[in-house]
Amino acid sequence: MMKKRFSIIVGLTLIAALAYAEGERAPQSQPVGESYFTAKLGYGVGGTTPLPIPAEIREIKGFKPLCNLSVQGLYRIALSERWGIQPGLRIERKGMTSDATVKNYGMTITDDDGGTVSGRWTGDVSMTADMIQMTFPFSASFLCSSRWDLHAGLYLGLLLRHEFYGEVSNGYLREGNPTGAKIEVDDKPQTYDFSEEMRSLQWGATVGCVFYICPNFGIFADLNWGLNDIFAKDFTTITFNMYPIYATVGLSYSLK
Repeated sequence: MMKKRFSIIVGLTLIAALAYAEGERAPQSQPVGESYFTAKLGYGVGGTTPLPIPAEIREIKGFKPLCNLSVQGLYRIALSERWGIQPGLRIERKGMTSDATVKNYGMTITDDDGGTVSGRWTGDVSMTADMIQMTFPFSASFLCSSRWDLHAGLYLGLLLRHEFYGEVSNGYLREGNPTGAKIEVDDKPQTYDFSEEMRSLQWGATVGCVFYICPNFGIFADLNWGLNDIFAKDFTTITFNMYPIYATVGLSYSLK
């Protein structure tokens, strides 16, 4: 067993050393006009959140990202020895669940008769935001060395599926406004669903880097920051903007 473990460690060390040596021999600049395709597979962590956190949200009691996988292809075009542009296409999921305690939080709940009532909610609220998105990133890239490549730009996202729903419990709804008729809700939850109020298009900023383990294979990290509210402009139940902010890490492979 010890010999087997030793052999595995030695083997991995040799692979790492060879990859490092190969990377050191790789050119630290790129021929002008060179182009190649890069594929990325990643996992995202983040959430859909107001900025800053409004006074209505008194306590965040829980947060959990969903299985936010992404796959993307980028086409790199060198404009100089270090600068380039890279348009691309990405299919991704941006999803999360959260639990919070709120006060005077805008809400429309479904009552026991199937109707809806709107007002200001005080109590517990759980939320699920889940989006499947086709994203078109466009970035400027800078080749720092044979190992490090930085990029920054913008993205436009088309939502293929969008859901925003949850439950309220252990509190009360003031119908219409904070001084309206009081509707008590005990530990039996009432539901809400704002999925139909979401925008179909989103846009934002993207920034990230790639560390090349060898000339073709690398590890990447990206930050994608939404810059427009996920809800339509005429949706006024939630009184503050919500932005999708996700960091993604994963593997990249370049067909150089």
